[in-house]
Amino acid sequence: MAELYNYVDSTGAIVPDTADIKSDIEREFKSALGENMSTADDTPQGRLIAGETSARRAVAENNALLANQVNPDLATGIFLESICAWLGIERKAESVSTIASVTLGGIPLVEIPTGSRARSVDGDLYMTTRTIVLDSAGRGKVDFVALETGALVCPVGGLTTIVDSVLGWETIHNDNAAIPGDAPQSDEALRLQRELRLAGQGTSTVEAQISNLYAVAGVKSLTFLENISHEYQTIEGVVMKPHSVWACVHGGTDDDIAMSLLNNKTAGAGWNGKVSVSVTEPNASIPYTVLFDRPTEVPIRVEVSARQGQSTVSLKEAIVAALMRYASGEIEGEHGFVTGMNVSPFELSGAINIIYPGIFIRNILIARDDQLLTASELEILKNEIPVLEVQNISVVTG
Repeated sequence: MAELYNYVDSTGAIVPDTADIKSDIEREFKSALGENMSTADDTPQGRLIAGETSARRAVAENNALLANQVNPDLATGIFLESICAWLGIERKAESVSTIASVTLGGIPLVEIPTGSRARSVDGDLYMTTRTIVLDSAGRGKVDFVALETGALVCPVGGLTTIVDSVLGWETIHNDNAAIPGDAPQSDEALRLQRELRLAGQGTSTVEAQISNLYAVAGVKSLTFLENISHEYQTIEGVVMKPHSVWACVHGGTDDDIAMSLLNNKTAGAGWNGKVSVSVTEPNASIPYTVLFDRPTEVPIRVEVSARQGQSTVSLKEAIVAALMRYASGEIEGEHGFVTGMNVSPFELSGAINIIYPGIFIRNILIARDDQLLTASELEILKNEIPVLEVQNISVVTG
């Protein structure tokens, strides 16, 4: 009779050691066919034992995988989605790219309706998120979103062509680059989203405000500060009014972010920032001017010195791919390049070895785009976000 294994005990799910499984099966064969029977791997019975070992090992791994689906840190697929559903969290589908605060120009007081379209230099179509009326100087600002989902890009000044003929709308210019949309959300990203949303059921607390900002569609990262004193204070380089909060948000539309800040604000507190959005509180119909900031993009250069080691992959291509995955937050347990977080050569090296453990990293140097390369950690301010492009990664082999 097969050995009975305790797959679950007080310490969690257990997978029996393969050697122990094989020893149990060898005893079963000898019990049935005689103690003097050879169990060598090159004998017929040895091969039968090896096949049975593989089969039982697969059952043990399957049982452990299934048992771990109740753990939000280990669950996958539909099991993870079910756990997240308790917090009202759904796996994010593909999202659209957004361009914040696009400047429109034309005849004063002209109304440009929601959904008015413009084309980028790459040929991608974007549309306005709300109706806007140009001011007395013939200018106005409004967010644009892409018509197609996915990671579409549009550089500063890249939204150039007005598509819809709105009488009186004459010019368009984007001072901000597009924030690329997302591919379907991975399990790793969904776990992180759950962690960020654990405080989302509350209001007024810093944790609740942060959690609800992360719940805004398109928001990728943010920093948040609070001044609880009666005086103006400079906190981590940010000048803040008395009794106020400050958010610097990467991704999402201005209107959605402003509404989240209004709905979850600390009672009586004000806001700080260069982005100003007029929002009407829906229950009391009271207008508020909500302030927040957008992070300044900081291009990062990386130089990696490495040798092949035990890896058989194409060294340069593998290193570039691993660093881009890390920067995008696609490695489980890693946030990647986010608002207000320093860039560490050590973490970049670790990211490469997580994906390609056979590669030997000799050294990694990093720098802001206009500075000298260094092996030290780069400081990123609270209102900055590091960005990494393939062309800014160089690999030295040998």
